[in-house]
Amino acid sequence: MSLSKHIRKEIQEFFINRMPADERTVISAVDNLKKASSLAMFFCINSRKELDEIRHLSGKALKDYKSLRIFVFTNSHESLDVITNKSISFFNLDDFTLFGKMKEQLSELIEKNKFDLLISFDKSGFPVCQRIISEIKAGFKIGADNTKTTHLYHLTLACKEDEFNMDRFYEQVRHYISILNIKTIS
Repeated sequence: MSLSKHIRKEIQEFFINRMPADERTVISAVDNLKKASSLAMFFCINSRKELDEIRHLSGKALKDYKSLRIFVFTNSHESLDVITNKSISFFNLDDFTLFGKMKEQLSELIEKNKFDLLISFDKSGFPVCQRIISEIKAGFKIGADNTKTTHLYHLTLACKEDEFNMDRFYEQVRHYISILNIKTIS
């Protein structure tokens, strides 16, 4: 990583960490998460291999939910792949200003959608990822347990970082939704 990219990253992290988390919660009309119809998934990835796992997982999630939107962030200035699936939105550091503010196109994409459920597969705790998760409007947010991100979710599930598997985590979320009988506030 060049010195200028490193400095840019440090400046972005500094300003993003100073921003207050959005404490507004979107209230879902769903009275029980088992009946949720719209799902958002968030991924913070580093490789093409992870992108292939996301494609596989999206097929499984489409069987479970009527509406699916996948947000994929990569912590670089390069695009890992061309995505042809319209339900997958792919973005990187180029979609943010030097001070960590979302550019107009990304901001509109995130603001116009509302979901019953958000499942975050982010284990990195990267400040840009935290910012995106806090901006996604969902009635209920579920994520992996991480000391940097627990304040972003309504429910966190413990998983070992070295053994984290997206498929297994998705199945674990589906299992807990079915047995916990979680009701959203109306």
